[in-house]
Amino acid sequence: MNYYEDAAATCFAGMEFREGYVAVLSKVRFFLGSRHEKTKYVDKTKFQGSIDGKTFTDIFTFDENIHSGWNYREYNTSATQPKYRFYRFYSDSKYACEISEAELTGVESIDSSTDTHECTPKLHFDGSVKELTNKVKYSSSITPMLSAISPRYGTVVGGDDVTFTGTGLSATADDYNIVIDGITCPVKTASVTAVTCTTGKRPGLVKSSLEINIKGKGIVSTKGLVFIYANYWSADTTWGGEFAPMEGESVYVPKGLNLLVDVDSTPKLKAVIVEGQLIFAPHKDPNHERYFDAMYIFIHMGSLEVGTEEFPYTSKLTITMHGTVADPYLPIYGNKVIGVRNGKLDMHGIKRLRTWTEMEKTEEVGSTQITLREEVDWVAGEYIVIAPTDYEVDHAEKRKILAIDKTIKDKPVITLDKALEYQHFAETQ
Repeated sequence: MNYYEDAAATCFAGMEFREGYVAVLSKVRFFLGSRHEKTKYVDKTKFQGSIDGKTFTDIFTFDENIHSGWNYREYNTSATQPKYRFYRFYSDSKYACEISEAELTGVESIDSSTDTHECTPKLHFDGSVKELTNKVKYSSSITPMLSAISPRYGTVVGGDDVTFTGTGLSATADDYNIVIDGITCPVKTASVTAVTCTTGKRPGLVKSSLEINIKGKGIVSTKGLVFIYANYWSADTTWGGEFAPMEGESVYVPKGLNLLVDVDSTPKLKAVIVEGQLIFAPHKDPNHERYFDAMYIFIHMGSLEVGTEEFPYTSKLTITMHGTVADPYLPIYGNKVIGVRNGKLDMHGIKRLRTWTEMEKTEEVGSTQITLREEVDWVAGEYIVIAPTDYEVDHAEKRKILAIDKTIKDKPVITLDKALEYQHFAETQ
């Protein structure tokens, strides 16, 4: 993303895509650091799109709902999705385009409103390029596409029924050739909207992959969806027929192995080294809680998943890191740490209306209730932290929510499990 600001204080931070293509967006997110002043952006900064790079259209303007951290805009229907070659954050005010980080989610598509497209194939051979006579024609109306896979995970011993849902599929089971991680998945049932197959046993360590081929239709567009063969923590076969790790032991997750934590709690482990995938799958009960304890978790060229943006973690999980100042340090990372080196850490819970807000009025020592300035979707049983408003950082107070009175929608009253020990100031001066 290129940032530009001229002497007249006009600024923009923009990006562009290949000529002849547009980026069809499903999500825009941008990050504002805590040092950024909200007033610099509200009603001043715009996110815009353009086809030619000269004439820009406003997609959205920053409003009072922006905050420090990640901000999101989602477009769930084709009618609302932005479709432009150029995108930018733009403002006439100085410094109002200082976005710490931005991410666009979508697909890069040929800039055409028709459902067919022809192109001339080129043969590259021995340093020369030759255009072929016959053209290739693409048609979206006859291209089969996936929209969902259920379940997302299955055991490496096989025998799981997996359903692929989509459009343009075939109702004839014999038309399919489904291959997951190089293993054929025989089809049980099929329709034009869904096909179910039974997984085979997957030995060895391989990267997750999926290919579905339909006779007369070709390869199905999977849109990045994959079925994950996983080794379940609770299964003896995961540990070579022996016992699961015990307290003080270490766990190594090699590349090509997907270790799924399906137990309610683990012993306090020494080190967990992840070069493959360590996955925490949510429980069907939203109030179910898992506990994972370790001294070190180091993700090296692998990933740790506690829900993703598309598939958030919907139950409860507590990961506790143990250690003292005297424990050995991992070089660069330290101790009692989750370290990531060329890896991925995904933690996504259920989306909330807002995760923080302001108090409506000052609450004194001994108060067991606080009134907020905005509507929230918090519920009884959850915990909140009330920030200090004096010069003592340890005057932040953690409290459990006992009840929420939402009689006045935008002025909810929260009943706390314990009286406040410090004054929390909430006035404008």
